[in-house]
Amino acid sequence: MKRKLFGLGIALTMGLATTIYADRCPDAWPAQGKNYASGTIDSTNYSYEVWRTGYAASLNCYDNGSYVVYSKAADEAIVRFGPKFDEPKYFDQHGNFAADYKFRTKGGGFGTPFYLVGIQGNTTEPKTEFYIIDYWIIKDTADTSAFGTRLGEFTVDGDTYDIWQNTANKEPRVQGDMSFKQYFSIRRTKRDSGYIDITAHFKKWEELGLKLGKITDVMALVEASKGESDISALQIDYFNITETADSSGGTTPILKRASLPGLNKEYRVFDMQGRDLGTSEQKISPTIRTVKKR
Repeated sequence: MKRKLFGLGIALTMGLATTIYADRCPDAWPAQGKNYASGTIDSTNYSYEVWRTGYAASLNCYDNGSYVVYSKAADEAIVRFGPKFDEPKYFDQHGNFAADYKFRTKGGGFGTPFYLVGIQGNTTEPKTEFYIIDYWIIKDTADTSAFGTRLGEFTVDGDTYDIWQNTANKEPRVQGDMSFKQYFSIRRTKRDSGYIDITAHFKKWEELGLKLGKITDVMALVEASKGESDISALQIDYFNITETADSSGGTTPILKRASLPGLNKEYRVFDMQGRDLGTSEQKISPTIRTVKKR
C-alpha cells in the first residue's frame, strides 16, 4: 500500500485555522507482501528504514519536523531514521554527537511486551551495533538476557545508565554471517524528552574495553513488539541528531547522506532480541545529497 504525499498529515486546529503538514517520506510503509522499506526524508540529511512482521508498521515524516511511528498492527517493528555516513570514521575523528527529542505514546501500552526508544547505530572494522535507550517497556523486567552481560554504570544527562554487552552469534547481516558485539546503555528512569550526549556513551564504553569500529550511522530508534493493549503510535514532536561543529561548542546537522553502494544485496534482519524478521533487499542510491536548509 502506497501512501499519498498530501492528505495524511497532522491537522492542528487552533480556532478556525488548520495546518496540514506534508509527509516527507510517503513510501516509508513496506508494500504488501514485503517486510522492509527504506529511503531518504525530503529536505533533510536523514535516511529511514522500516522493518516489520505482521500486518503493518510505518513512519510519517512531516515538514514541521515531527514524526509518527505506527506499530499497532505489526507483530514486530523496527523503525530507524537519522544520518548515515559515506566515509565511516572512528568516533574520536568526529565532533561530539548529541540528540534532543520529545515524543508521546498513543494507546494503552499496558500489554506491550517490549518497546524501546533511543539511539541506535552501527560500526565497521570491527562490526558492532550500539544502543542508547532512554524509554523502554519490558514486560518481564527480570529478563535481561537480550542485553547480555552487565559491565557497569555511569551517570550522564541527569540519570544513571547501566551498560551491557552482548554477542550476536552468526546471525546473517549486511556484512554476511558473522559474530559481532552489541553495546547497550539503558537509562534507569525512562523519559519521553531530553538531551542525549551520545559521544559520552562512546567514551565510557571504550573505558570499559568495548571497542567501537568506524561509525556508519547514528539514528533514532523505535523498536516494538505487539501486545494485548499495545502502543498504537508514537508521536515525535522532534528528534534532532547533531555533531559539534568546532571547539566553540556550536552544533550543526551532519551534511552528507551515505551512499554505501556495496550494500545493494539481500540479507536477513533480526530485532534486538535476536528474532528473525525475514529477508530484505537493501538498495541505497550512490548519490550523496547535501542538506537543504529550512
